[in-house]
Amino acid sequence: MRTLKLTVAYDGTGFSGWQVQGSGTQHTAHSTQKPTIQGTLNAACQTVLREDVRVLGSGRTDAGVHAIGQVAHLKTRSAIAPERLRMALNGVLPPAISVMDVEEAPASFHAQFSAVSKRYRYQIVLGPAVLPFERPYVKQVHVPLNVALMRREAAALLGRHDMAAFQSVGRKVRDTRRTISHLSVRRQGAHLTIEVEADGFLYKMVRRIVGTLLEIGRGRLPPGTMAALLKSRDPLKTGAPVPAKGLTLVVVRYGQGN
Repeated sequence: MRTLKLTVAYDGTGFSGWQVQGSGTQHTAHSTQKPTIQGTLNAACQTVLREDVRVLGSGRTDAGVHAIGQVAHLKTRSAIAPERLRMALNGVLPPAISVMDVEEAPASFHAQFSAVSKRYRYQIVLGPAVLPFERPYVKQVHVPLNVALMRREAAALLGRHDMAAFQSVGRKVRDTRRTISHLSVRRQGAHLTIEVEADGFLYKMVRRIVGTLLEIGRGRLPPGTMAALLKSRDPLKTGAPVPAKGLTLVVVRYGQGN
């Protein structure tokens, strides 16, 4: 039995997220629900490998979230070469999903549990107009932002903190502490990019961080807000989560041997 590591990119617009829903089977053509990334990959792998395989990802991405560096793995008895599998999968997958790489991995490799960090990117366009081909992948902000203040506030989240304030309202997680190793706010012309890398993420954590930074940049929340939120642990005091369409999973990092 071989373990294969897949690096996957996808446009999440037409999907209900990464994870297979309900019974674990892909939705039929007559279903009113959107398909999932995992279900679509499962079906493609079973078609190519002609065996019952299951693709397991590094973690869930929500409906509408994109990826350029999602990582998954599967177990197979097939002797197919990694490059041949990559080409065959891309031949049957829909245009919205691409397998960028297939590699041999140790038997112990697990896309989720072997990961040490993930990086997400959120894209914003400032001003009155957005290029048509960018519109599905960015949030537009019409008002001026104090980007320097947003950058200073973001720095308060670096390190290990209880991130309970930035999880979705009503979600219960046993341990809400996370370590953020990178958080950048970069502006280039009309484009504002916010990137967050951490050892794990709570549900909608990145989207709430970005939403809060935007409220600070607009002047609706005062300086010191981020530090106060870490202490309060209250998700009702953050900015609203920004839309999923601006969010992309950029890379999943692994330790030596993985």
